[in-house]
Amino acid sequence: MIVVMGMVEAGAVAAVNYGLTIGDAILITPIASALSVVTIPLAIVFLKERVTRVRGLGMFAAVAGIVITAL
Repeated sequence: MIVVMGMVEAGAVAAVNYGLTIGDAILITPIASALSVVTIPLAIVFLKERVTRVRGLGMFAAVAGIVITAL
């Protein structure tokens, strides 16, 4: 499982680097920053993590920051 996760991470880094070579960094960076937006719901679903108010506020701030940066 760790090897598969490492391969996926390496593929993600390669995809971001390729995107930076062919596109504008201002478009690629917000998409790459969305890692926490994907990781947190997966932790809630698979690891049964509980979302406190502070964590919820942090999730909202992360999404808002990505959206603002994308504009």
